[in-house]
Amino acid sequence: MEKYDVSIIVPVYNREKLIQPCIDSINAQTYDRKKWEVIFVDDCSSDKSCEVIERGIDKGINYRIIRRVVPSGNASAPRNEGIKSSLAKYVYFLDTDDFICPELLKNGVEIATKNDSDIVYFKLERNKRKNVVRPFLIPIVDKADIAINHLMRTLVVFKMFKKSMLLQNDILFDVTVNVYEDNLFAALALLYAENVSILADRDYYFATLHQENHLSRQKQTLDKAFQMYSVTLQKLYCANRDLEFKRKFYNALLIRCVEHLRDTYRKNSAENKELNAIFSLCSAMFNLHKEMLDISQIYENEKLLVLTLIAGDIKYFFELSRAGTSKLYLDLESFMRKTFEMKGSFMKAWIYANKIIVLDFLFKDKRIAFDIEVDEKKEECKVWLFCRNDSSYLNFLQGYEVKENKILIDKNKIKNKQIIANKIEMILNKITKGQDNDSCK
Repeated sequence: MEKYDVSIIVPVYNREKLIQPCIDSINAQTYDRKKWEVIFVDDCSSDKSCEVIERGIDKGINYRIIRRVVPSGNASAPRNEGIKSSLAKYVYFLDTDDFICPELLKNGVEIATKNDSDIVYFKLERNKRKNVVRPFLIPIVDKADIAINHLMRTLVVFKMFKKSMLLQNDILFDVTVNVYEDNLFAALALLYAENVSILADRDYYFATLHQENHLSRQKQTLDKAFQMYSVTLQKLYCANRDLEFKRKFYNALLIRCVEHLRDTYRKNSAENKELNAIFSLCSAMFNLHKEMLDISQIYENEKLLVLTLIAGDIKYFFELSRAGTSKLYLDLESFMRKTFEMKGSFMKAWIYANKIIVLDFLFKDKRIAFDIEVDEKKEECKVWLFCRNDSSYLNFLQGYEVKENKILIDKNKIKNKQIIANKIEMILNKITKGQDNDSCK
């Protein structure tokens, strides 16, 4: 029975001192209170969390506090209990130490109803927690594509899910998985979702940083960290979805796995037997249906890593992973990313072939990129500018050295990072304004 449009599900464990902003944001929701509910699921808190909820929640809101008898030690069991107890069409997950925009429910239900969405993605505030950009480059997407809109890039569960889609496909949080269990849940939901919508016209979810313990108290071992990929692949191979979708899903998941392995190898030695065993397992799992591999769907920076994983070459994969960890490159890439990440046109900063720092921007349909070539011995760099999908688009920039459709806009010492960034910023402003190159010099 669907009594409400949406249920907010909040797992609770010892959040007496942190939960008030969460409660305040629930109280501030602008959506008709007759159309939604809140389910707090307390996982045997030993503090006064429930008293704070009772005292702080607006009594005009439909809310319940479910008190679990046996503690679970993580958020999975409480979230499952919330799903099963929900009296709504959609469920939305909110953590007690975070808070949401007042329009989240109103705008979320609106786009979900309009498109009969199975999932609604919400833009998260870009703060100190690791966050993603690609899925939210277009402010509002009614019916998103897993590849075009990079839906696999963010598997946090702070989304709106259609409850019937979850229950019909037996999608619940796996209580035996203590690490990345939210990623597994979101990936499986994405696998079965027919319609996915995106709301990125503003920041909707605000994640906070604190020193308190989190619900999960389990040690993050390597085998647990990579369990998500094997489970999701098994579900993918058996899923009743068309081949085109399954191919997109396969390649998107492959990118995530390769990046995860690369980042893990950067922190470990080549002799790590456990990690090498996981690499071999991932290689074998993706090879089961390697006919789904479409190299055109793989990001340029990951193509060689992907082919190396499919080939099962641990030694070469390790070398590729470690080769990109030069402090000089990483420091410059990090500086440029932090400098430009708040610009609406910014897509990403990355290191290509372990020798070129790339900055990608999107101006309407024009894909603008800067290649920063680094000469470590001389501690110098060259900054090249080009348009990926229209080689003639930047012809208005006259008087610069041009090589293979790339424009050399700067030569500088690497230590002059701010000067380099200022030059890039100036060029970006001129591109935005559509002015010619005389004022760019």
